[in-house]
Amino acid sequence: VNFKGWKLPSSIGRLIHLRFLSLYQAGVFYLPSTMRNLKRLLYLNLNVGMVLQVHVPNVLKEMLELRYLSLPTELESGDLVNLEHLWFFSTQHCSVTDLLRMTKLRSLSVSLSERCTFKTLSSSLRELRNLETLHFLSTSKTIMVDYVGEFDLNFVHLKELELAVRMSKIPDQHQFPPLLEHISLFFCRMEEDPMPILEKLLHLKSVELRLEAFVGRKMLCSKGGFPQLRALEISEELELEEWIVEEGS
Repeated sequence: VNFKGWKLPSSIGRLIHLRFLSLYQAGVFYLPSTMRNLKRLLYLNLNVGMVLQVHVPNVLKEMLELRYLSLPTELESGDLVNLEHLWFFSTQHCSVTDLLRMTKLRSLSVSLSERCTFKTLSSSLRELRNLETLHFLSTSKTIMVDYVGEFDLNFVHLKELELAVRMSKIPDQHQFPPLLEHISLFFCRMEEDPMPILEKLLHLKSVELRLEAFVGRKMLCSKGGFPQLRALEISEELELEEWIVEEGS
C-alpha cells in the first residue's frame, strides 16, 4: 500500500507481539521510532523498492530476536545487531563498520560505493564466520577489484558466492571459501579465463557466468576439473569464440 505522507503510522508500535513484518514494495520513505517496541520481530522486510532514500531510525538494535532483515539498496540506518540475514546493505549511506557486531549473520548482500574499498570491507567482514551466502554488487564502472589479493573470502561455512563487480581476473583458488558450492559472476569483464581457477574448487556444484562476466575469446576446461559440478550456465558472453572442454572434465 501507499502510506499518507510516505510515513508508516506510529501505531505500528502497538503490535508488540508481532513476529513478521513485510513492507516489500510499499509506498513508505519514513519509519517511526515506535518500531523499537517490536522487540519480538523475527522477520523484517524493509525492501520498499528503488527509492532515493529510506529513513530508518536507530531502532533495529532493540530487536534482539531478529534473524532476517531485508533492506533497500539506498538506506540510512542505526545499529544493526544480532541478525542472521541482511540483504542489500549499502555502503553509500551506511558505514560498513556497522557489520562488525553482526556476528550471527548468515546471508549478506553488499552494494558497494566508491568510498568503500575491499580492504575496508575485509576488516569489517572478518568476524562474520557464520556466513553461508555472500553477494557483492556494484554498478559503478570505476570500482575495480584488481586489488582482490587484499580481500580474504576464507569463510568456513560459506556455500554461495555472487560477485557482480569489475575485475580483470578472478582471485586465486586459495582466496575462495574451502567448501564453496555455488558461484555466480556478473558484469566482471574478466580478461583472463576464469576456468583454470574455478575448476580447482573441489566442492563446486554450480557455476554461473552471465552478462559479460568474461570478455576474453577463449575458455578451457581441463581434464579432471570440476569433480562435483552439476550445473553450468554461460550466457551473454559476447566476445567468447572458442570453448574447449577436455575429455574427463
